[in-house]
Amino acid sequence: MSKELAEIIVGMLDLGSLYALVGIGFVILYRSTRVINFAQGAFMLLGAEIFGSLLVNAHWRWYLALACTLVALAAIGACVYGLFFRRLVGQELFVVVIATFGLNVVLETIVTIAWGPGIRNLPQILSQTPVLKAGNFDLASIDLFSIGMAVVGIGILELLLRKTRLGTQMRAVADEPILASQMGINIHRTSTVAWAIAALCAGGAGVMYSLRVALDPSAIPALGLLAIPAIFLGGMDSIPGALAGGFLLALAQNATTYFVGGLWSDVVAYGVLVVVLIVRPSGLFGSAEVARL
Repeated sequence: MSKELAEIIVGMLDLGSLYALVGIGFVILYRSTRVINFAQGAFMLLGAEIFGSLLVNAHWRWYLALACTLVALAAIGACVYGLFFRRLVGQELFVVVIATFGLNVVLETIVTIAWGPGIRNLPQILSQTPVLKAGNFDLASIDLFSIGMAVVGIGILELLLRKTRLGTQMRAVADEPILASQMGINIHRTSTVAWAIAALCAGGAGVMYSLRVALDPSAIPALGLLAIPAIFLGGMDSIPGALAGGFLLALAQNATTYFVGGLWSDVVAYGVLVVVLIVRPSGLFGSAEVARL
């Protein structure tokens, strides 16, 4: 395998891991509430800023800062549902989705006021020097961290949905909320958990990006929106699909950047979205029900 192809694949693994982690949040929330949350990018930015403050200003160790950031984002996601979106239960889905656009603007504005719009570099706590070599493949500590974070997160949440009572309740609420309520399932509790998980995943992705590139208040939310083509490609209701879709979209973008140029990268991403919606709306791993919705 050539050095160029190996670099494309490594880039796919890095970017795909980020897409997959954001995508998990989209999928969890969709499977539990049938809501597509366009504020995931803002949650990414909020997570990155909280982590950066704890790491740089409070001088916490990075793993403690990461753990605290994830807990904080989960709490914020739960509060957002409890304070705002709980009141929209029973409203048309279009209204709820538009509300997530409003939430995105509000969160980005609050973060900009609190931390400022400037780009900042975080301390290099994970090396970008290759620590694992296999042929022409060079993987650094930050690469292994990103890939591991996405894979472990997907594995844990897939088990949560399939093997626990809470996961069964979340699926029941998404499929038949009225019937689920009549059966004694607390719809608001399951929805609160779903929002908490979605925000937590987005915050983790924001930390991942800020450690690799920079804490960029304009680039991070935009990257969160780029995860949408990935989850449609994999399937809106499939957690493994979020992983597959993230890696496939990242492969397409990295190959485009290498052979054509970086200006075409986002064009390819949204081009993939259009093609998927036309050819297979349910995605590669999604159920046919998603297409009907």
